[in-house]
This record gives sequence, C-alpha cells and structure tokens, in this order.
Amino acid sequence: MLPGKDLYDSAPVWAQTLAVNAASAWHYRQKYGRDFHDGLIRLEQNERRSRDQLLAEQQVACRDLLRYARQHVPYYRELDCSDDDLSNWPILDKKTVAAAPGRFISDEYSPRGLLKVQTSGTTGTPLTVRYTGYCHQMEMAFRWRHKAWGGVPYLTPCVYVSGHPVVPSSQQRPPFWRVDVVEKRLLCSSYHLAPQNLSSYVEAMRRYAAGFVHGYPSSLYVLARYMNEKGLTSVRPRAVFTASETLLDFQRAAIEQAFGTKVFNWYGNSEMTCNIVECARGRLHYRTDYGVLELLDDGTMLCTGLNNRAMPLIRYRVGDRATARQGTCDCGCGFPLIERVEGRIEDYVLTPDGRMVGRLDHLFKGVEHVREAQIIQKQLDEILLRVVRADGYGAHDEQTILTEARQRLGPTMQIKFEYPEAIERTTSGKFRFIVSQLPREQLELNRS
Repeated sequence: MLPGKDLYDSAPVWAQTLAVNAASAWHYRQKYGRDFHDGLIRLEQNERRSRDQLLAEQQVACRDLLRYARQHVPYYRELDCSDDDLSNWPILDKKTVAAAPGRFISDEYSPRGLLKVQTSGTTGTPLTVRYTGYCHQMEMAFRWRHKAWGGVPYLTPCVYVSGHPVVPSSQQRPPFWRVDVVEKRLLCSSYHLAPQNLSSYVEAMRRYAAGFVHGYPSSLYVLARYMNEKGLTSVRPRAVFTASETLLDFQRAAIEQAFGTKVFNWYGNSEMTCNIVECARGRLHYRTDYGVLELLDDGTMLCTGLNNRAMPLIRYRVGDRATARQGTCDCGCGFPLIERVEGRIEDYVLTPDGRMVGRLDHLFKGVEHVREAQIIQKQLDEILLRVVRADGYGAHDEQTILTEARQRLGPTMQIKFEYPEAIERTTSGKFRFIVSQLPREQLELNRS
C-alpha cells in the first residue's frame, strides 16, 4: 500500500485533487529538466539517421557501457569478459539480480541517492531496480518522442486510463478520475470500469477533450466496446497509446473504431532495458538508442539498457519473446523492425504434445457476443475459458470458440467453460489474458 493511502482515501475529492497535483508538481521537477529537453532533441535527430549510423553509434555506446560495468559494478568486475564482444558476456536472469541486487549497483552511486522502481512479481520474482535522475528524464524523453510519432507534442492534454490509484476502491459514484493540472492529465481509475459507470467515464473524456488517450489495452477495450455498442462518437483524440499489456488484435480493432484514430503500441519494461515502439505505418521499431536487443533462436529477448549506469543490466533475459522483421519501413525511420512481441512464457498455453501456443486471442475473433475472455491453464491437458457474455451469447458462440480452440490446441486438450460476471484485474489494475498455473519449471524446461 502507498504511504498515506488510507488518509488519501478518506479525504474529500477536493483534497484528493490537491494531493494529486502536489505529487505531480514534485515529480514534474524530477521528470522534465535539462536532460529531458536535451534528450528530446537528440532522440529526434536519431530518428533521421540511417540504420548503419544508428547501429554504429549503438556499438560505441555498448562498448563504453561494458567497460564501465567491468570497472564499477561488483558483479561484472569479477567476470573475464571483453569490452568489444557483448556475446561473450553471460546471460543474466531476474533471479540472479534479485538474489543480490546490491552487487549490480555501480560503486559511483549510493543506493539512497537513487530513484527506484519495483518490477511486477507476477513471475514470482519481484525486483527493485535503482536508476539515476538522468535515466529517469531520458525515459520521459523516449515516451514523449513516441507520442510525437502520433502527432502529439510535449504536454498535450491527455486522458490516462491505467493503474493510477487516484480513486478509493470503495467509491461507488463518479467522479472516478482526478484532474492533474500540472501535467494536463485526466487520471482515470482502471479499477471502476463497471457497466453502470462507463457512461460517466465517456462523458468525462468528452468534456476534457484531450489530445490523446493512453492506457492499458484491456481498460481502453472495455470503454471502446461500450462506445461502439452505444454508437458514441464524441471522444475524438488525435491518437491512442497503449502499454503495459499485450495489445490483442480484437482490442486494437475495437479501440480504433471507438476513438476514430490509430492506436500506437509501446513495449518497455520496468528494468528499462528495451524499447519497441509502433510508428504511424503500424510497424514496430526497436530503438537502438535505448538499448541493445538480441534475439535467440526461439525468440527469447536478451536486453542491455544503455541509459542507466547506476544499475546496468547486461544481456538481461526479460522473459519475453519477439520476432524480427527484415527490410526497412516507409515511415523513414532507420531503427530495425520487429514483426511482433509475443509476450512472456506465462502468456502461452503448453499442450500435452509439448507445443507452446500463443496469440490465442484469435479464439474469440468474429464472436460478437463476448465482452471479455480469459484463458487459465490449470494442468497440462486442461484449460478453462472464462467468458464474460454479452447479450445474445448462446450455444453457437460457445461452439465457435470451442472449434477455434480445438484447431489450435489439439484433440487431447480438455476445454472447459466458465461464465463469470467480470474478470478480475491484478493489484496494479492490469488484465491477464492467459494465466498459466503450471509450474514455472515445466514451462522453462519445455522452452529450453
């Protein structure tokens, strides 16, 4: 629980709004200083460079980081690795870092003087990452440069529908949002998206008239489906940005229809080791000025962040998979292309014949009477399909889903259905489309 959360939750709305803006003013100074503004200029210049130039500059930055890590980071100081060959450095996993995080902090920094972020514990291994003020401002620069790809300048008024705990969980009536005048944001709760509340969300977004909308794909999908069902076209931002969850195809289609604009997807991680962003042509680019991305034969992502010297993570296994794409993009940007980011190993269903099957959102493609769905694998030969039904759902819809599942998972998989009123979110408000309850060791063994 956040410090003072009980006091905040018991305060009146005006006091909560004051607290939100006081916190925003404090963080504003940390996020938007000289390094941020210099970074924005430098990142924009990089977007006009050729791929050869970008890769050459990345190689220089990587070599410099490796040399620094060997000199100043206890864990790397003990390794006999070359500054000129990243591939001979050992692969690093989350458990190794979590077991002794202090050994990954540079001796030039005191942990007390660093900022920190806690990564998700969904894999069973939460981790605290320390980072510098420079790294923080560069992270903001990367985020605003991506917004610029959607035609949205710095500090454009916006709506956020993500994990901001700005509304007490017990609150039953609107407003389910608080206004941040410092960063010009309408901060909407992602925990109160019940059917009876959706009209008030849409009306608040209409009144705020933001230049862009940002949020979890699952949260924006709930709003988008409601808007499409009601024929509401009053919320028209310049762009929509999604992050923090896998963006599923049916979610993208619904969100773009509802808001009448393009969705730009962002991939990143709390360890700040890799950044993959979608351009106006709908293609994913891996930013070489953010980090070094290596893809193993099975798509496993090994990431080396280039902007956090306080706690450099080198060849870090982030737990996700991706597929490279050859060629260049006609958007003119020279960054290498990624075909798709496929998600964590927990985002796959493991079949009895040893296959790992992802992208199972296609099970529900073309089924009109499903509000939300979730797949839970409890054992190797059984999955549970949890479906939140919309009006009109019937036996035909269930049979369509079952047929699609059989085609992808095979005849030996037992497929069961459950029909809850809603699908629970995680404590951070995120939606998990696939929940694997198989032992992680079984997933890792199958992957190796």
